Amino acid sequence: MVSAVKPFSELKVVELAGSIAGAYCAKLFADNGAQVVTLGESQLKQSQSLYLDRGKLTGVAEETDRIRNADVVIRSAPYSSLQQPFFLPGPETILVEISPYGSSGPYSDWLGTSATVYAHSGHTYLTGDPEREPLMGPPTHPPYAAGLFAFIGAMGALFDRERNGQIHSVEVTHLEVLVALHQMSFVRYQLGNDVLCRMGNRWTGQGQPNGMYRCADGWLALSAPTDVQLETLLSITGLTDLLDDPRIQSPMDFQEHPQLLDEHLVPWLLERESRDVVELFQAAQIPSAPANTIFGLLEDDHLEDRNFWRQAGSWLIPGPPFQTSFASGTPTELPASEGGEGPLSGIRVLDLAKVWAGPLAARILAELGAQVIQVEAPWGRGPRELPESLVVAQRFHPDNIQGPDQWNRNGHLIKYGLNKESVVLDLSREEGLATFERLVPNVDVLIENFSPRVMPQLGLDEHHLHHLNEDLIYMTMPGYGRSGPAENWVAYGTTVDSHAGLSQLVGYKDEHPWKCGVAWPDPIAGLHAAAAVLTALWDRSTKGGVTIEAAQFEATISVIGDVILEAQMNDHEPLLMGNRDHDYVPQGVYPCKGSDQWASISITDQGAWETLCQVAQLPEEWAQLGKSERQILHDSIDAALGSWTSNFDQIDLAESLQDQGIAAAPVLNVPGVLADKHLEARSVFGMVEQPRVGAILFPCLPIHFSAATERPPTRPAPVLGENNRAVLRNIGGLSATELEDLESLGVVATEPPV
Repeated sequence: MVSAVKPFSELKVVELAGSIAGAYCAKLFADNGAQVVTLGESQLKQSQSLYLDRGKLTGVAEETDRIRNADVVIRSAPYSSLQQPFFLPGPETILVEISPYGSSGPYSDWLGTSATVYAHSGHTYLTGDPEREPLMGPPTHPPYAAGLFAFIGAMGALFDRERNGQIHSVEVTHLEVLVALHQMSFVRYQLGNDVLCRMGNRWTGQGQPNGMYRCADGWLALSAPTDVQLETLLSITGLTDLLDDPRIQSPMDFQEHPQLLDEHLVPWLLERESRDVVELFQAAQIPSAPANTIFGLLEDDHLEDRNFWRQAGSWLIPGPPFQTSFASGTPTELPASEGGEGPLSGIRVLDLAKVWAGPLAARILAELGAQVIQVEAPWGRGPRELPESLVVAQRFHPDNIQGPDQWNRNGHLIKYGLNKESVVLDLSREEGLATFERLVPNVDVLIENFSPRVMPQLGLDEHHLHHLNEDLIYMTMPGYGRSGPAENWVAYGTTVDSHAGLSQLVGYKDEHPWKCGVAWPDPIAGLHAAAAVLTALWDRSTKGGVTIEAAQFEATISVIGDVILEAQMNDHEPLLMGNRDHDYVPQGVYPCKGSDQWASISITDQGAWETLCQVAQLPEEWAQLGKSERQILHDSIDAALGSWTSNFDQIDLAESLQDQGIAAAPVLNVPGVLADKHLEARSVFGMVEQPRVGAILFPCLPIHFSAATERPPTRPAPVLGENNRAVLRNIGGLSATELEDLESLGVVATEPPV
C-alpha cells in the first residue's frame, strides 16, 4: 500500500504570482503535498489558474515571513506585481527564478513570449511548409517545459541543501530549455552537415512514411521507420509492388522519394476511417494513432478506462502525469553523498531505457551527479554493419560514413549516453539475467521504457525487483501505461503527439493540423519521469522503495491542461491560428532580408503597438486601434509588416525592436543557434571530446546553480561496454573468473555479435 502522507508534506513553497512556468513548477510541489502559497496578483487567465492553482493557498505581498521561512521561493515574472522590498528570502531558502533570457548575457533584458522564444531556439525553423512561413509549436510548451526544469533544479538544490549543506539559487530560462530539447538537430548538423529544416507534414531522417495523413473522417499520425514496419505496412495496404521500383533498393530509400509512397498510400487512407486504420496498423505493431481533437481526448476510451480525468467543478482536467503504484513501506535513508560533483552524488541508477524519453530522464539524473549505468544488449546500438542508405538518411554518423566500429559513432546514441557508464549484458540469456539481478540490490533507481510486456517476460516484474531490492525506486515508462485498451500499442513520440491533441494546436490559420518540428511527447515524458524519480528519492525515508508509472501519453496531456479546460469553458475546439495569438496582437513570423530568413514579433501591450506603428511607419490611424480591432485587421497588418521587415537582417531587426520595448526574435536555424552571442555568453553549449567521433558541442543542462562557479563538465558517452569490468566487479560482485566466462559466452561484450 502507498502511504497517504505525500512526499513534500513538510516543505513550504512560496510562488510569487507570475507565469505558467512558475505556476507549473509550484503545482508539482503542491500536487505532492507541499504547502504552496501564491503571493501577489495572478497574471494567469481563468482557465490557467483553475488548472495550475488547485491545491495552493493565496496570500498578500506583505506576508514577508512566509518568504523568509520558505524552503523554496519561485519567481517567474520579470515584471511581477511583487516589488523587490518584499522579496527577502531566508538564509536557507532556495530561490528559483524563471525568465525568457536570464539575468546575464547581452539579451538579458529582452522580452520573450512563447512565439519569440520558439523562434530564437531553432524550433520554429523546423515546423511548417518549406514554401511558407515557419510555424511556432504548441504555445503552452515553452513555459511548461521551463516549469519542469525549474522543479528539477529546485529538487537538486533541496538535495544539496539536505545532503551537503549547500544553499543554491536556481535559474532557468525558456530559451535554454528549448535549445536543450532539440539536441538531435545539433548532432546531425555537426556530424553530417545536415541543417534540419521544414519538411511539411512529415518527419525526416527516420524513414517514410512518417507524418500526418488524412483519412475519411479526419487525420492520423503514422510512423514506420524500420524496414520490417514498412514492409508490413506495404503488405497490409497492398503496395508491395512499390519495392520493385528501381529507385528503391531498400525501404529506407523512400526517405529520398517520399512521393513515390504517398501517391499510393494517401488514396488508400482516404477510403478508410482513421480508427479502423490505427487498429489495423497497431495490431501489426506499426506505430500509429488518431489525431485527437481536444474534445476527442475527453472521450478517449483509453483515458476513460484508466480513470485519467479529474473533476474541477463542471469540467474535466488531466490527472497526475505520473503515479506511484507500489511502496515497500520500509523507510530507507539515501546513501551518503560521496563528495562528487552534483546534488545526487552517491545515488546509483540502472538505465535500461531506449530512444529518447527514458534516456533523457536518466541523463538528467547523471547531470545532477548520479552514477548512471546504461545497461545495453550486445546489439543495442545496432548491427556491426548498417545499410549505406540508412547511414545517409539518418545523418547520425560523421560525414555520413559509418566507419570502423560504427556502433560507437552514432550521434543519436551518443547524445543520450553523456555522463553515463556502459555495461553490456544479454538479458535474453539466463547468465545475463542472473548477472543483472546481482546489480539490482546495489542501486537506488531503475529506469525502463519498454512496453508493459517486456519486464514481466524477463522475470523482472515490480514484485521481483522489489524482492531483490525493497529500497528500489523503479520507474517504468510505457507509452500508454500498464492498463487500458491501448496498453500494448507501439508508442513513438511522432504519433503520441497527435493522439494527445498537440497537432490540434499547430497549423496555419483555418487549415489542418500540423506536425511539430520536435516530437514533444518524448522530452515532456522524460522531464516528468526525472521529476518523479527526484520526488520518490526525497520520499524514500518515508515510503521506502516504490514503483512509479509515467505514461508518455498522459504526461503529454498534462501540459495542455489549461487548453483542455478553456475548450470546455468556451464549448469549442481551439482554433488553428498559425503564429497568431488571442492576447498578443499582432503576432507573427515575418520575412527578412535573404533566403528563408524570418523574424518573430509579438505585441504584448498597447504601448508596444504604438511604438511598432511608429518605427514601421504603419498608417497613423492604426496606432490607436485596440486589441480586438487589430485582430480584425490582422491580415492587413501582417502584409504591411512583412513588406517592412523584408528590408532588414533578422538579427538586426530583432535587436532594434527589443531596444524599443517590443518582443521580437530571429527565426534561427541550427547554425544560427550555435553562433548566437547570448547563448555563447551564458555557456549554454559545452564541448565534448567524444571517442571515435571528435569534438561536439552539446547543450548543457539548462539549470544554473548559484553555488557552482561554472557548469560541471560534461563527460563523453562511453563506448559500448566501456565499464563492463569496473561495474560488474565492483557493484555486481563478480569474480575475475566469472567475468571471463561471461565474456567467452558473449553475454558480456564490447561489440555487436557477428
